[in-house]
Amino acid sequence: MITVIGEGERHLERGTGIIYRKWVRATHGVRNGDIVDIKTPSGIKACGIYEAVGPVALRILYHHECPDTNPVQVFRMKLEASLRRRELSGLRKTRSYRLVNSDGDLLSGLIIDVFDEKVAVIQSSSSAIDMYIEKIARILNQIIGIEGVFEKSTQRSRKDIGLEPRKRWFLKKIKQVTIEENEAKFIVNVEMGQKTGFYLDQRMNRLELYRYIGYRERVLDVFAYTGAFGVHAWLAGASNVTFIEEDPIAVALLRKNLELNNVKSYRIINASIWDVIRENPSLTGFDVVIVDPPAFIQKSDKRSVRRGLSAYYSSYRWSANRIQRQGILYLSSCSYFLTREMFLNVVNDVLMDSNLDYSILGSIKGAAPDHVLRRAEYLDYLKGAYIYVEKM
Repeated sequence: MITVIGEGERHLERGTGIIYRKWVRATHGVRNGDIVDIKTPSGIKACGIYEAVGPVALRILYHHECPDTNPVQVFRMKLEASLRRRELSGLRKTRSYRLVNSDGDLLSGLIIDVFDEKVAVIQSSSSAIDMYIEKIARILNQIIGIEGVFEKSTQRSRKDIGLEPRKRWFLKKIKQVTIEENEAKFIVNVEMGQKTGFYLDQRMNRLELYRYIGYRERVLDVFAYTGAFGVHAWLAGASNVTFIEEDPIAVALLRKNLELNNVKSYRIINASIWDVIRENPSLTGFDVVIVDPPAFIQKSDKRSVRRGLSAYYSSYRWSANRIQRQGILYLSSCSYFLTREMFLNVVNDVLMDSNLDYSILGSIKGAAPDHVLRRAEYLDYLKGAYIYVEKM
């Protein structure tokens, strides 16, 4: 039994997923990766996994007593519960979904994306969870039928707490798989692709694009990655799609995805957006422009925020001015440090400064329902807006 005191007790009351070391007492004899019961002076009970490395001491698994102290059995129960949530949302039917969304599934420090229910990609930012990756892989095989599991624990958060990056395969090695998103098909390379290989979080926002594509419209897909937005635009009826993507590995997959989806009329600009801004001032005349950039703000310090905001302003402004007279603009940010209020301010400033009248179509978009949330602000990172713009 571990005792949590002070601010940690208030965090448990609010349903938090992590407890910092400074709030923990009575850890004598507890080892990294142990499943432990937790109590507070006021009588709150919880269950967590103990972590010996970094500022986090406990990752909360249940806000009640531990149903079991065998780590393998606990992970099996947690993964089965996560799978039931995806079944209830209907997204398991797609065969490609986020199975574990860290604190959202009360599995802090763990991300699992599933592709075609053949391959799973695991990211761990926890020394305790690191101990059980192979066992988690076997559980995924047993409860879903996953054939290959790739651990891709290379995120910055590991380095921040002194953990080495790790890449390794479990079970069968399946580097590449084809997934379906409604009528679109995409090749996912889990080893070479960014993050887990494919941005499942934008799934519902890509599908909403079908509302706004009219017959024979010209589309610009900025920060295209492997072309998911642009491919959907073509299938929705666009006459031509221009893709801007810097990463040559992504461009190689983009070309394969265009062939796979029988996209006939397109242009690929394999360059950074900043080079395109400098060298292609005449690139214009689009009816729909999609802007899905990387997280330009990576840290909360003033310098990082200032530089990131400048990048958002520049890329959004240039992209908005590619629309010929009136059309649809999709702007997005995946930076947690760009709040919704900040995002809306940037959108307003950019469009007003560009002499564009605008109306946001519906609400601010977030991640797909498989990216489940709890009271962990960093999980609510994705902001997107479909905007009707018209030159004044």
